[in-house]
This record gives sequence, structure tokens and C-alpha cells, in this order.
Amino acid sequence: FFTSLRNLKHFDCEEKQTLIDKARESSQDINWCINLIADYRIRLCCRSFTGTLLEYCADDMSCPVRKESRHNLSQMTFPQIEEVGSEDPPPEATPPKPPRKVLPDRTRAARDRANEKIVEFIVKAKGADEHLRAILKSEKESQWWKKFLKVSPHMTPIETYLEDDDQQERVVEYLKKVYREVVAKPLPFVTGDKFILDVLFPEAIIFAISAVDQIDYKKAEQKYIRGPVLSQREKEIFEEEISEKKRKQRLQAADPLS
Repeated sequence: FFTSLRNLKHFDCEEKQTLIDKARESSQDINWCINLIADYRIRLCCRSFTGTLLEYCADDMSCPVRKESRHNLSQMTFPQIEEVGSEDPPPEATPPKPPRKVLPDRTRAARDRANEKIVEFIVKAKGADEHLRAILKSEKESQWWKKFLKVSPHMTPIETYLEDDDQQERVVEYLKKVYREVVAKPLPFVTGDKFILDVLFPEAIIFAISAVDQIDYKKAEQKYIRGPVLSQREKEIFEEEISEKKRKQRLQAADPLS
């Protein structure tokens, strides 16, 4: 039979007892159904069965409960495994479509390859050295330095553009080297590592984006602040991971033994 989704309610809804009493007015078969569901739930908690309710009904494990019904109980059928060759398929039957193959998303890999050019420009070609040294010597203004001085020392907003940990590590290690070469002694009221992450890192990446993409500094800065543009597939994968994590949390909360 078919019914609208609006007619469906959770088995443990607030109206459960009212709905059961209403069903009993026309037939007592509802008691048999409830006993079947209760036994299925007990077996799930005891971990003696792990399948779905339909799989439980089709399994021999449910036979004792199913046989407890009255003799005049209307016949109820459950999924059965068809014997091979027992019956020819109807002429209009069509073979099921194969499941759609989900291809891996390669957008992240493409971004990492593009970002590798930025890393090489900074680390290998030393293309941002002059820009960074001018900032450290106060020969150039830096909005990131101004922002750094205004932000509380206990709250450091870290802008991320490079998604690969190895790429980030290589850039940071190189910036530490530049910092030590230019700054003879630590800057007043400044922690070296914090200054490198909050000022030199964004300045180096933005300058490299400007050079590699051949765009002006302002557009490169906007691209850096905007961050990587995720593909639709990446968003779907992320949502699937979140849904799966929530599902596991719900199962763990429902089963304290897990």
C-alpha cells in the first residue's frame, strides 16, 4: 500500500498510544506488530541481530514471535528469497540500471598543483624576498602589520590559503629564515612565530599570487582573503561526512554499550 509522507510518524511519537488504541478498534493485529517490533529492538540492543526490520522479519530469528499470532490472524507476507529458475521474469521486466559510479573529486588536487607554483615562487625562486625585507625594514606599509598590532595577543586570526600541510610548513620555515636574517633582535612587543604567521605569511602568499597569476596586488589580496573556491562535489562529500558523523553519534547515544 502507499501513503503520504505527511501521514508517517515516528514509532515513539507522543501520539503513539492514541494511535495504537485507535488501531485496536478495528483489529487486534496491531498487538502482533508491536510485539514483533519490540523483539526486534531487544535483539538490536543485545547485538544478536544487526540488520533492518525487514531483514529481521525475513530471518528465521523472528519465527517464534511471528508464530505467536492467533489462528484467525490475517496472513502477512515478508520478503522471501526467490529460487533461481522458479519463475520466468515478466516480458515487460527490464534489467536494473547499474549504480552510478561516483568519480573521485580532483578539484583539491588541482588547487594543490596551482598552489605549488606559489610555494616554489616564494621558497625556491625567492621571488617575495625583496617585498618581505622591505616590510621588515619598515620601507613598505603592510595592512597585515597594522591589523596584527590591533588584534589581542591572545586571539590570533589565522588566514589559510594553502590547504596542503607540507606546503604550509615549507613556506613558514622559509619565512622564519628571512625573519632571522633581517631582524637582528626580536621586534618590541612581538612574538616571532606569531608575527611570521600573521604578517609575513599572508604578505608572501599575496605577493606570490600577484606574480604567478599576473594580477595586481589588490586583486591578489582579495583572492587570498576569499580563500579556495570549493567545488559542488567537495561540498557534497563534506556534507556526507558530517551526516555520517552525526549518525554515528546518535547510534552511540542510543546504545551506551557501544
